[in-house]
Amino acid sequence: MKIAIIVDDGTNESLLRFTEAKLFFDANNQSRDLIDDCVVVSTHKQAQSMIATTSQHTYFVLQTGSFLTSGFYATYKNFNGVFVVPVDHEFVIPYDPSTYIGFRKHCKYPLKSKQLYIVENMLKSILSAGKNVYIENTESSDLTINSDTIKHLYGLASGWKTAHLACQIGLDKLETITVYDSNPHQLEWAKKLHSFKFLPESLELPYNRVGEYSIPSWTSNWWHQWHNYPVQFEHVDLLSTPKFPDYSLVWISNVFKFEPLIFNLGWQKLKTYKEDLLNANKQSIIIET
Repeated sequence: MKIAIIVDDGTNESLLRFTEAKLFFDANNQSRDLIDDCVVVSTHKQAQSMIATTSQHTYFVLQTGSFLTSGFYATYKNFNGVFVVPVDHEFVIPYDPSTYIGFRKHCKYPLKSKQLYIVENMLKSILSAGKNVYIENTESSDLTINSDTIKHLYGLASGWKTAHLACQIGLDKLETITVYDSNPHQLEWAKKLHSFKFLPESLELPYNRVGEYSIPSWTSNWWHQWHNYPVQFEHVDLLSTPKFPDYSLVWISNVFKFEPLIFNLGWQKLKTYKEDLLNANKQSIIIET
């Protein structure tokens, strides 16, 4: 496991949350996968103590306000060991420790600076996130677990994956199917698709869509069954720690590794929310991909 340890003095929460978010997303808000987890400590001495007790992992130790560029990720992709990342490293874009990042006031960096570009790009993405409608999935929707004990299916409203999971499990084996989301626009899109007995070749798409409307081949002789099944559509916020019926398969996608939530709440708090969800649903199977 590759772990980032952020040394933070506790004086600038917005910059800390920004640093956490950008460990997992690049300057263009695209996911990147070098770092598996991050923790926050107050001093380098605390970082050294943590490394000494769990030395089997790879550690990157950095200061709050250090943005690691794509060059850093490419260079250290296969690195193993401990690397204390200096602020003046060639693949670090540094932010002044006093930099505020958020919506209450303008970021202090000048126009055309790398620092301002990264911040404004992220904030624009966060503003649009609650309105976006994802009409295709970027991850595989192939079922990779044993589904014999599954009685209920709960899946997000984005793309085709929830329907494809139901197709693979078998509608006759499921007692209930619930398509859920916290985004009402996304739920409306899923309802619209479900309302068609046969999927149209072309369709008026939401103005705020992400992805393209492309009908998957597995729907051709099956979609009418999905249309006839009494699918429930519900508003569910995974951060509220919902309790799903026992023996449910729950697809949560990347909710707990979603850049807007990492920035708004912080990585550490998101980890707690995820642990609470898993602990509340120990009789169910929760999948992210």
